[in-house]
Amino acid sequence: MSIKEDVRRWSREVLEVPNKHLNGLPACPYAKQAWKNNKVLVVETEYVYAEAMMCCASFDELNKDVVVVASYAIPDSESFYSFVEALNQTFSELHCMEFHPDYGAEDAELEFLTDNDWESDFEEPYCMIFIQNLEKVVEASDRLEQLGYYKSFPDDEYQTLVVDRKERLGAKNDPD
Repeated sequence: MSIKEDVRRWSREVLEVPNKHLNGLPACPYAKQAWKNNKVLVVETEYVYAEAMMCCASFDELNKDVVVVASYAIPDSESFYSFVEALNQTFSELHCMEFHPDYGAEDAELEFLTDNDWESDFEEPYCMIFIQNLEKVVEASDRLEQLGYYKSFPDDEYQTLVVDRKERLGAKNDPD
């Protein structure tokens, strides 16, 4: 089994199903359609930083809604988070989000991600960087907010996933 197959199974079994913590909406309401329309690219690499940079630089040509760069070669969490933050600054039209195996979704009170029986088929952990178009992500989160999707999010997660992204988009679109 590849990381792509593992991510696909996680999406199908966790992200795409109705979630009681999110007003019955799936954890990622757009995932199922993106997979169905072949708009998800999972890139498995030993060089997560270099590959993420290349995918960001060529994002438009890839013609995908989301690119997932995944690796078993896991950097330390602090440098990984800093790298993804730098990607967001360098590629202002994109939204990059990281998953590091040391991140504790339970500690962050994200029950909608942890209240399930899903387990990876891999014993060896891997990290991921999700790359998406910032404007499309903000538009999608605006639609979800109207449905009450974010009501169960802790304030700091809401700030990061909704407010900060919207501010980044506003700053990008501000001519000054």
